[in-house]
Amino acid sequence: MKVAVARGITRSRVPLIAMLALAATIGLAGCEGDNNGDGAAGPTGPTGGVGPTGPTGPTVPPDPGITQGGPVTIGNGSTLTASQIAAIETLVATLDSATVTGNRAVIEFSVETAHGGPVLGLAPTTLRLGIAKLVPAADNVPSRWQSYINRNATPGNTTPGFVPALASAIQANTESGVSGNCSEPAAACWEELGDGAYRYRSAVDLTTVTAPIAVAYEPTLTHRVSIAIDLSSPSRQLAPDNPFVDFVPAGGAVTETKLVADTANCADCHVRFAEHGGPRRTVEYCVICHNPGSIDPDSGESVDLAYMAHSIHSGELRGAPVTATSPGGLASAVPYVVYGFQGIEYNYGDRTYPQSRLFCETCHTASATTPDGDDWLLNATASTCGGCHVGGLLKTGPEAATGRYVYQFQHTTAVSGFDLVASDGQCLGCHRAGGTAGENLAAHNAGARLGKELGQQFVFDILDVTNVGEGLVPNIRFKVSRPDGTAYNINTDPAFAIANGATLNFYLAWDTADISNTLPNGDTPGLRSGLAPEVRGYPYRMRINEILAAAATAGQAPDGSYTIPFFTALPVDTANIMVVMDGHPRVSVDGTFRNARAHNAVFPEPEDEFAGEPRERLVSEANCNKCHEQLSFHGDNRSGDPQGCLVCHNSSGAYGDEGLGPIAMGAFIHNLHASKLEEIGEVTYPQSLSRCEACHIAGAYYTAREGALAISKLPGANEFNVTDDTWDSATAGTCGTCHDGDSAKAHMRQNGGVFDAVGGKTLTPSTATESCAVCHGEGRSVDTAAAHAE
Repeated sequence: MKVAVARGITRSRVPLIAMLALAATIGLAGCEGDNNGDGAAGPTGPTGGVGPTGPTGPTVPPDPGITQGGPVTIGNGSTLTASQIAAIETLVATLDSATVTGNRAVIEFSVETAHGGPVLGLAPTTLRLGIAKLVPAADNVPSRWQSYINRNATPGNTTPGFVPALASAIQANTESGVSGNCSEPAAACWEELGDGAYRYRSAVDLTTVTAPIAVAYEPTLTHRVSIAIDLSSPSRQLAPDNPFVDFVPAGGAVTETKLVADTANCADCHVRFAEHGGPRRTVEYCVICHNPGSIDPDSGESVDLAYMAHSIHSGELRGAPVTATSPGGLASAVPYVVYGFQGIEYNYGDRTYPQSRLFCETCHTASATTPDGDDWLLNATASTCGGCHVGGLLKTGPEAATGRYVYQFQHTTAVSGFDLVASDGQCLGCHRAGGTAGENLAAHNAGARLGKELGQQFVFDILDVTNVGEGLVPNIRFKVSRPDGTAYNINTDPAFAIANGATLNFYLAWDTADISNTLPNGDTPGLRSGLAPEVRGYPYRMRINEILAAAATAGQAPDGSYTIPFFTALPVDTANIMVVMDGHPRVSVDGTFRNARAHNAVFPEPEDEFAGEPRERLVSEANCNKCHEQLSFHGDNRSGDPQGCLVCHNSSGAYGDEGLGPIAMGAFIHNLHASKLEEIGEVTYPQSLSRCEACHIAGAYYTAREGALAISKLPGANEFNVTDDTWDSATAGTCGTCHDGDSAKAHMRQNGGVFDAVGGKTLTPSTATESCAVCHGEGRSVDTAAAHAE
């Protein structure tokens, strides 16, 4: 007996178990023929029709990747791959709650990637927990943080012959996380709550802190808890910013705060902290350890954050000897030196600072995040102010019970006109409104800070330039106003009197495609109101004496402006000129005339109705001022917009053997920030040199501008003619200041770049022969912006 095959069986999806049952019923295993053998096979039946479509099965979406906000299991970071680290970018930590329960700090926190994905499996050992109380102000000494976790540190410098300042010193510390026993209330406890959330109970009983110093638990005071996530290599770079919570353990609102410096202010220069290998990134975390009770035993220096930060930023001044002109004992003969882990020396005696130290508000400004940012206006202590005014700082100790120094300040006749030793807490007797020394703001309102303030009284404006062309004498229409718009009469106002030391200048430069101030034959006949050229590549300059004389002749228009002829004709056939107005008026302060850092004016700008083309802007003044507070050079004459610097810092500028090399703006500034200018000396740059947008407008740094000229480096025998100069091509000469290795330069030469060519310089744009943009242009295979994105 034969059984026909069921037609379309696979399409109708008859279950396999039903088929097996059917086979058992009809005896598929042994149908016998008449001769006990198998019968002949029958003909194949026709193929059955298509059965109905079955129901759609469940869809299982793929797990989202890290960059799509997917989770990542991180452990202690040691097993993460390079691609995972790149995808994570950075961790983001949130401190969700902080309490004291059973006399122990208990925190809940969350960790995720930069894309919002939860971080799972974080190892307890990655946690660095700090907890401190805010000791209230007393006896005219401001409040201070005191850590509950401390250690007795011994010297780490084992160099033969080195004698440490102290045999040991107290240093605040943090608690490293442990898994602990969560069923035991008196033990540390680590719990993973799911979805990137964690809970940790500290091992430290706050009521029993007696060693190495006693710290009383005062639950009614403001307390701070902050954490760091310290991953193992190669993942330490992923460390998040340090979240913190200020709270009162006994309950109630926080009424006493100490938030005096915003990490965002530090980021203006430093971008992002990565201290102690990376995980210490915010001021609020740093103060928990860097409080007045922390001292470096090797050097004997305090590492309290206020004193330490002031000392570091005073760098080179702290190595200078005290003189009769040293302001308030600012200078000393001893640089700030501390020793880190494993006895590594950190000598800040050569640290440069890009602005005046009188601008306290650069770091300390009241805001929503730093409500105590203006405390420097009202407080003065030897210990805090002594980081800058270190010349008279005296200290004894440290005290065994507290681990802290006792400070005094010695005022000497050389710097203050009298001799006095004041203890910490006595400073406000003089440094206050109505006191002998006056308010802190008044004491700091000098030098560059005063110059900036005085400069805000003057608004320079070039309204128009007409009669522009070869052989024509340009007419300049300008105005100097007060902030309210009312005009100065520059001929009668004492701020512009030559006898009072005032300066005022007009500079005329060409061509704005790339300024060179060069004639077609290569001559650079820079003129200063008819004087012989003194510096090659110099623009034509009209000085204050001629400006005042021309203004007196022209008279002041009803709108307060003046229209005066430039002192000489334009020597080239171009409308693409730049005119800059700068100088310092002089303002009487307490009977003494002081320089006012007036903001320069640049013409034309894109909004000006002018036949010529404005010079393309590559850098942002606001970016420069993040570090410099206010750009001001050459005796306060050139203040404000860096665009105005281009009239001199151009492709023709070069100084023989004076250690400056090219003074073209790009090459010069790159060399300056990279500390490569022997004439200027050491410059310590506070962030990565690869961050082009620290200075540049976004995207304005791919290659030199189209039409950029070759950069002169050294003048030839014909000092005021560029044709026999030593020169670099525009892009190579600018990028090569940082990328100065042999292989980098060889690569540039292979792609049309030129270095150190002697003679043959022309006014033909060198970018025409450089092919850098083929690979390094926007969106190209080695996009400059992507390569420099740090």
